[in-house]
Amino acid sequence: MSVPRQLSARVDTDLAEAIATLAPTGLSYSEIVKRSVALFATVYRVAVENNVTEPHEIPELTAYRYKLPPVPQPPRTGAINLPRLKLQKESAA
Repeated sequence: MSVPRQLSARVDTDLAEAIATLAPTGLSYSEIVKRSVALFATVYRVAVENNVTEPHEIPELTAYRYKLPPVPQPPRTGAINLPRLKLQKESAA
């Protein structure tokens, strides 16, 4: 399959709303479309590889997980008081 260097798509109401939803990410329109197609391709490939759907079918995504960025934690100061574990020798005494 020959991949075109540049694509064009008619922007209908649904696509315009989807792009507007993703606009706060700061991505360009082109990058929004590229990442969206890549995500759909991943969903499709994984569904076909796992025999969830046939190669000619469009899988329906019913669940997903987010990988959230780590929450910044303030630096820890002072001594850390951990509970003391009893060793077997101490408990037998």
